[in-house]
Amino acid sequence: MYVCPDCRSPLVGLRCEQCACAFPCLFGYPKLLPNGPGFASARGVVDAYEEIYAEHANVWENQGRSKEFIRYFAGILNSFQPRRILEVGCGEGLVLAASDAAEKHATELSVRALQVSNARTQAQFSLALCERLPYSDAAFDLVTSVGVMEHFLDDHAATREIFRVLDAGGRYVLLIHVHLTPLQSLRQKVSEYIFPRPRPLGLARWLVGKLHKPIHQPVQNNYSIDSATACLNDAGFVVERRITKASAPKAPLIGPHVVIFVCRKTAMPSAVAKESLV
Repeated sequence: MYVCPDCRSPLVGLRCEQCACAFPCLFGYPKLLPNGPGFASARGVVDAYEEIYAEHANVWENQGRSKEFIRYFAGILNSFQPRRILEVGCGEGLVLAASDAAEKHATELSVRALQVSNARTQAQFSLALCERLPYSDAAFDLVTSVGVMEHFLDDHAATREIFRVLDAGGRYVLLIHVHLTPLQSLRQKVSEYIFPRPRPLGLARWLVGKLHKPIHQPVQNNYSIDSATACLNDAGFVVERRITKASAPKAPLIGPHVVIFVCRKTAMPSAVAKESLV
């Protein structure tokens, strides 16, 4: 089922015969992180996310992961009637649990997050980096990620990997938060918690989260809609649809900075085809 994240040879019992490397299994989850020196910084990222999930429950609730949003986003995924779905950075498994796909796969960097996800839904889980996904070419007909693209170590390499593991004509459905200036961030919080609909309890929870054990993600890529689109296009994706509060006012998105991209895999771009590895 898995391939080596370093050379893409099929793994036999989590061992790569080509690299003569055996990958460990942590609490029942294959740890399929690349061994190359270029990914040494990933170890610190893994530790950071383990700490985040150890100290917080419902980690991303303040970023709009409401029940209404999960139903809405899963509805987009399910509209494609996927057979094999991969969620990159599945977090606590909310989206994955709402998927109708017959076969579910997911990656994360935190064992604790995978344990929560595993309690919610049945899937094949692994610890892996998107920059080196441990799956064969064209393994899935749908890949999804929610609030993950902003935190890739190398967003172009990761997006090319998602393109690689998708079948021809497959979809990549992702959500990102585009960059806001400090003034735009202030206006967003006012509109979210104060005016026109006051939400004092929500505001209090957000303030407590900011002051008590605040969440600091170790990598932050700042995007505009145009720069995110360019990254997707460079990998070979065609963006079929962008969903924002402006284009879909009734969509349960927390603000104008939230963008859902619906992309389709096209023919292999020549720049990617010439690369034997990401």
